[in-house]
Order: sequence, then C-alpha cells, then structure tokens
Amino acid sequence: MKVALFTRYPPTPQQPRGGVESVAVVLVRALAAMGDLDVHVVTLASDRDTAVVEIHDGATVHRLAGSRWPQIADVLCGPGRRRLLDYVLALQPDILHSHETHGLMLGDLTIPHVFTLHGFDTENLRADAARFAALRSRLWRMVERRGLARQKHIISISPYVRRMIEPLTDATIHDIDNPVDERFFAVSPIPQGRRVLCVGWLNERKNTLGAIEAFALAVAHGTEGTLVIAGQAKEPAYQQKVLDCIARHHLTARVELLGHIDHGRLMEELGKAAVFLLPSRQENSPMAIAEAMAAGLPVIASNRCGMPYMVSENTTGFLIDPEDVEQIADRLKRLLNDSAAARQMGQTARRVAEQRFAPGMVAGQTRAVYQEIIK
Repeated sequence: MKVALFTRYPPTPQQPRGGVESVAVVLVRALAAMGDLDVHVVTLASDRDTAVVEIHDGATVHRLAGSRWPQIADVLCGPGRRRLLDYVLALQPDILHSHETHGLMLGDLTIPHVFTLHGFDTENLRADAARFAALRSRLWRMVERRGLARQKHIISISPYVRRMIEPLTDATIHDIDNPVDERFFAVSPIPQGRRVLCVGWLNERKNTLGAIEAFALAVAHGTEGTLVIAGQAKEPAYQQKVLDCIARHHLTARVELLGHIDHGRLMEELGKAAVFLLPSRQENSPMAIAEAMAAGLPVIASNRCGMPYMVSENTTGFLIDPEDVEQIADRLKRLLNDSAAARQMGQTARRVAEQRFAPGMVAGQTRAVYQEIIK
C-alpha cells in the first residue's frame, strides 16, 4: 500500500519542533517499520524554493517549497495548497493521510483521504490572547467548519476532539491516540530533589504565570523544590511578565528557565523530575503529557478540553482548575511531600501510556483505518 502523509516534518527528524512534528516522526517511523507500506511524507517548507526528496527511517520525504501567503489564505486558495495538490496527485498514493491545516480543504479529493485534527485554531487564538484574536478566531471558525463538513474520514486523537467535531461533520470518525517516541518509555525516573517540570511555550495559553504563582505559594507554605520551565516565549512582553513574577516572589534561585530544549535534553529532565505540571487553558491531547506519562511521572494538568481524558484523578496525577492557584499549589505540595505516592502514580501513568501511546500499536490502528477506507 502506497501511503502519503501530509504533515509538518522537521529538517532533522531527531529534533522535532513541537507536538505535531513529534507525532509525525514517530508515526512515520512506525508505519515504515511494518514492511508492507510504502510510506511517503509530503511537507511544505517555507525555507525552500524548490522541491527536494530525502530518505529518513525507511520513508521517502518530499519537501516542497512553501508559501509566503498568510496561512488562512494559503489553505483556501494559495500557492502552497496548489503545489501540494499537484504533487500529491502526481505521486498517486493509495491513500492520503493529512495532519496539517491544509488537510481541511482536501476532503473532496478523489484519492482516498483521512484527516487527523491536531488543534482548533479558533480556540488557540483566544487562549493565546493573540493580536486581533476575536477577528482571526471568527475567520478560522469559518474555515474549520467548511473544511470539517467536507471530510469523509477523520481520526480523532481525543474524546474531546470527537465531541467538538461531531456536530460539524458527517464523516466517519476513527478514535486513535497520538504515539509517543519509544525512547520516553526507557526513561528511568530518579528524582533529583523536588523538581517540578513544566514544558511548553511561555504564553497565556500554556499559563506559565499560573505555574509560577502556584509554585511560589507552595514554597511560601514551606514546600522545598525547584520549578524547571522548558520552552520559548512567543512574545517578549509575556516573557518579561514571567521574569517579573519570578523576581517578585524571590524565586530566582528556585526557577530554572531552560528555553527550547531538544528531545534528548527533555528525556534527561523528565528523568530528574518528581512531578510534571501543565496548567494550560486550552489543549487537545498534548504530547507533553503523554511523554511525561511514558517516562513514569505523575502529572498535574488542567481539567479542561482533552486533558481529563489523559490524566486520571488521584490515579496517574491530579486535575486542576488552571485559574485556581491555591488548588495547583496544594496538589504540588501533596506530590512533592509524598514521594511514595508520587512514585506510585508515575508507575501507573507509565502502564497507561504503554496501553495507549505505544508507536507499534498506534501504527497498527492507523493502518487498519487505511485498509478500511480503501475497501
């Protein structure tokens, strides 16, 4: 079976940038390893003017010249969309599996097609407090509704995603979790002190300030520990708020700002951490939680969107209101002050991750969807 996957794909597959690229690398590798699939990856690269073909992990990667149009315009009628369509039609795959926003507009293709929805730009813009968020959110809502209505098959990565899209489409919806890189399952957690790891962009949606405020409150109540934040700031103004918050609470010696880190460093940090914290305001099925669970860490995450479908209250971690700093601080104190309970939750989290996020299993479920669609 010749499979084409349209997705973001990093220039160096060992160093994915963000959740979608992480999913793409792991899924492509696992599908190619099956032996009965001819796997092709098609990606739009904004830094290229011509197409190039590479081989990575048994798959053929086609990097096409990207578009300088605004994404919403390019998705609808831009040069990137036209270039992608022409290339895929010439490639003649048995099935196309799209993971990127352009896939919203590919529902009418004659080639069998399945679309995996990784995020809702409508909701992300609001949660990010982005510039002109209200207007941009309304525009993306129209694009998303139109695109979802045209799909025949959709892979849902979370019950939350299914619930959001069911009123908007008549497509057949297939439920498959995102896969996690096998290396995360090999992490041996040996906490070095009471380290709390928080991974993600420094912005309003990830609620970095909420994490710092909660940690400061836990420290004020007598809890020892270190807050480690791995991620870049999208906006200098928000980064300054983070620095001001750290200084105001006299936490300079207790908060480590790592900036962007690669997968190797992330695994090291997971191995040294006692708790994983993600108090986001909006997420579908964050890879950061799945990776932390695979590494055997207890997770404190928000009780919003797709996160409650990943974290089980008082079993693999705790679910919190991202706006309730006192509640987050309380859950931090519980886990940091009770290493046995934290270790037990982490072990349970790893077992759950093995059942849900193992690459071979996810690839097998995905191939079964391909076969069903082709039939």
